[in-house]
Amino acid sequence: MYSTLPETSHGSLGAMVAIEAKRFAKHPVFIIGVLVAFGLTFYLHLANTKDYTDAVLAMTIIPAFFIGLPSLVVAARLTRSTEVAVEAVGTAPGGEARRTLAVAGACVVPLTAGLLWIGEIFAILALNGTHANELWFGTMNDLQVWCILLALAPVACLGGALLGVLVGRWLRFPGAPAVAVVAVVVLDLAGQGIVQYGENNEYRLWVPWAMFHSGTMDDGDYQGIPDHGQGVMAGNPGWYLLYLLALCALAVGAAVWHDRAARTQRLRLALWGLLALTVVFLLLAMFTGVEHLMISEPLPSANAG
Repeated sequence: MYSTLPETSHGSLGAMVAIEAKRFAKHPVFIIGVLVAFGLTFYLHLANTKDYTDAVLAMTIIPAFFIGLPSLVVAARLTRSTEVAVEAVGTAPGGEARRTLAVAGACVVPLTAGLLWIGEIFAILALNGTHANELWFGTMNDLQVWCILLALAPVACLGGALLGVLVGRWLRFPGAPAVAVVAVVVLDLAGQGIVQYGENNEYRLWVPWAMFHSGTMDDGDYQGIPDHGQGVMAGNPGWYLLYLLALCALAVGAAVWHDRAARTQRLRLALWGLLALTVVFLLLAMFTGVEHLMISEPLPSANAG
């Protein structure tokens, strides 16, 4: 399959991306993840509208978990499979760096799935509306809300896939993608969980998926669990979105760096520049925007008493 593509043609990379994108979209792990993400979102927002009233911004965990993490596994397997083809037939289009870029380009597939998930959310909200007293309506402008939705849904899906490309290039032991999934989840939960509701909760933003909003405004119990109001967390969603995109670019560059033939001075300078930008974006995300954690007490529930 790969050897039929021209090695030196400028169009060959586009053709390789198209092939890898089709393989990505047809992978059972990816398909199952997408179906679960869209189905669960539909269930929570339509079938249970009385119970979920609605922490819309917090629901971005659904595509990040069910699309982003499976995409990590799929991308890692696709990356490794290109090397298996080289070992089997002794040839492949382009060098390793080009094959890496082809799989990275195919990660537009999970990115698109994340964007479609936002479309599903807006379609559902057009039917149901949002909770009349969601705290973020009064504390965040439209640009901030859009940055949160983009960062924590489609960009999270893209980032998970690109991390998979990085894992596929650098980690060769059996089960490496699964280990990476567990490591990302543990690191993310621990990294933001320690300071999420603390005085300096802006320091949670170094993790690759950080919440900006949680809770609802209903003081009634849901399945015996009391609601304690909702919070808007410190930080700047716009700079955080750019921070995540910089991490995505770093993942691609680091994966390409695995090819010794691609380790040019230009690539080295690009990686150092990206690293510097990443640090700047992170600092701006932490120390601009919402200055401190804001918690609103829940309103009286219509079902209470």
